[in-house]
Amino acid sequence: MTEMTETELPESIQYLLISIQIFATIGFIYLVWPYVRKERWHKKFIENKTARSIIIVFVIIFLFSYGMGAFFDAFFPIERLDGIPPN
Repeated sequence: MTEMTETELPESIQYLLISIQIFATIGFIYLVWPYVRKERWHKKFIENKTARSIIIVFVIIFLFSYGMGAFFDAFFPIERLDGIPPN
């Protein structure tokens, strides 16, 4: 039994899956947008010093993690171990 990857799927199924994902995203935004719009974001997150500090720390952690991933991808790329030579 062979396993199928996304590159082996027929194009029609690929387009169907992409369209389902797009419609699901649009539906989610449609359902959530009224709640997002009526929230007082500036008062809740920007004027609140504790919340602002937590957001800044999360952004710094994200940038550090992304930077470390990019560094290791650039300088220590993944090598195949199954004997297939790279292109």
